[in-house]
Amino acid sequence: MERSVLLHHIKTSCYALSAIVLTGWVTDALNEGLIFKMILRFFRPEDVERYSHPLSDLTSFFIWFIPLLFTTLLLLLASVMTLHHVKKPHLYRITKKKPLLHGPHVAGTPALGQVAAFLQTYATAERLSLLLPQGLQQQYQRELRDIEGNNSVDIYLLKENDDLQKIALELEQWVKKALKNQPVENANRLFIDITYATPVRSAAALFCSLDQDIELIQGTPDGKLSSYDLVCKVQE
Repeated sequence: MERSVLLHHIKTSCYALSAIVLTGWVTDALNEGLIFKMILRFFRPEDVERYSHPLSDLTSFFIWFIPLLFTTLLLLLASVMTLHHVKKPHLYRITKKKPLLHGPHVAGTPALGQVAAFLQTYATAERLSLLLPQGLQQQYQRELRDIEGNNSVDIYLLKENDDLQKIALELEQWVKKALKNQPVENANRLFIDITYATPVRSAAALFCSLDQDIELIQGTPDGKLSSYDLVCKVQE
């Protein structure tokens, strides 16, 4: 996790926690309680001792109202800062490509007509997984029948959807399951191809790589492989 992202999470959590605590204080004061009673008792012990209702006398009103006003302003500030940090812009950057000699487990969502190229590019991988849209299952099966040597390919059906967020979530669930079932020697070594995928599914793989232990991979028909990482930073 990048330092800016970690600080962003910490600041947002602190502001949100402060807003929750201050809400409780304001609610208690509206029920005629005194905020900062321990501090007020140190400076004005007799007034706090006599306090029973904020409208009983002018002094009681002030030792009730001034802390309430101060806490309400703090609550407003904490709420605004929480919203400000939640909506703070995130900056995404792809790291410089790294040459990859071999991919133990490569998964891909190739577009129709690109399955043969995908299988040829990653022919040396120890394991290949095809993540195919369920709605286009028959079209992909016809294409696979025309390709020789695809018996060792694992095929998984994903729901067809145009919603990028749902696609990324579905892909993330598959990645978690795949990593859990990885052999010990290849643990946390999963590569997802973005060369032959549709733009929507490539974007889903990009966002999935932020939270999962996967690397994005591009290949060429001559066998050259390159991997990328997507790094997220929060604007200062």
